[in-house]
Amino acid sequence: MTFREDETDQFPFNNTDRGVWYAIITHDILFPRLAFTSSISGKQDFVDTIKKIRREGKFYLLLGIWAGKWKTDIFILNEDTVLKRLK
Repeated sequence: MTFREDETDQFPFNNTDRGVWYAIITHDILFPRLAFTSSISGKQDFVDTIKKIRREGKFYLLLGIWAGKWKTDIFILNEDTVLKRLK
């Protein structure tokens, strides 16, 4: 498993297969984790949730997970890039 920071542009946003998915980890007392598929509706839910959490003023981390045949890459995603690529 590899963590990839500052490589948001390398994440396969166009993929809709099972090997790609998204996650949000928020920083609050319950430490909730939210996961989203790479389907069209999953991507829309991801964007909607980002906007909702931002309005609530919470701290959060956006992750993109790309599970390949031999390894899994976890991308720490840049919010502006995500919103631009998934609009």
